Amino acid sequence: MIKFFRKIRQQLLSQNKLSKYLLYALGEIFLVVLGILIALQINNWNEERKAKKYERKLISELIKTLEDDYELVEMTIAGNTRSARSCEIILTHFEQDLPYHDSLSLHFENAQLWWTMLLKTNAYENAKRYGLDFIQNDSISNFLAGLYETNNRFAEVMDERQALYYNTTVTPVLIHLFQSIDKHWHESKAGNVPNDYEGLKSNETYKAILKTNIGNRRNFNEWVLLSYRNMKKLEKKLRAELDSID
Repeated sequence: MIKFFRKIRQQLLSQNKLSKYLLYALGEIFLVVLGILIALQINNWNEERKAKKYERKLISELIKTLEDDYELVEMTIAGNTRSARSCEIILTHFEQDLPYHDSLSLHFENAQLWWTMLLKTNAYENAKRYGLDFIQNDSISNFLAGLYETNNRFAEVMDERQALYYNTTVTPVLIHLFQSIDKHWHESKAGNVPNDYEGLKSNETYKAILKTNIGNRRNFNEWVLLSYRNMKKLEKKLRAELDSID
């Protein structure tokens, strides 16, 4: 093709047709520029297509992560509910002056367990590194930051406070009241057996610990439920954003 154009230029010059040569040269330049522009446009289309594909992948990962974390929400609520329920059962036995039963050992253990909720952040961190401005709906960025930064930090702080409370306030009390205060995390284990059940029934410090645990577990579960509702709202917005990407 290049040889063909060169042959035409040479033929025009040999015939002293300067005006036609100039027009031809301009036409050839126009074709070259047009070819470059078309090539650039095709490259832009390809890059945009790749970007859209990756953006769909990022949003799909965020949705999948939310779906996986719903199970974590359920586990957290169920675990803290069991713990609060065990506290209530123990207090009921004390109030009604009921005799000791082997089943209580599991409640004594379970009463001191707590569950926290830290959402997985890998998908969010990937999207943040790419740049969240690719998401058209601005409210989604706020939801993402709220869930994966503010909420997770709150959960970490609450877990740290619970651990501090247990280690500095609860443990020094329980260590004198029970044969063992190991937290097995599974109800299939032996549980905690009191040294003196009759004396334990009138121990006001231990009763206060149980009541505090009930309040802490329920309050944390309320926060988890609020987070769950925000997760559902975020999932809905992400799915709408995914549908909007061509």
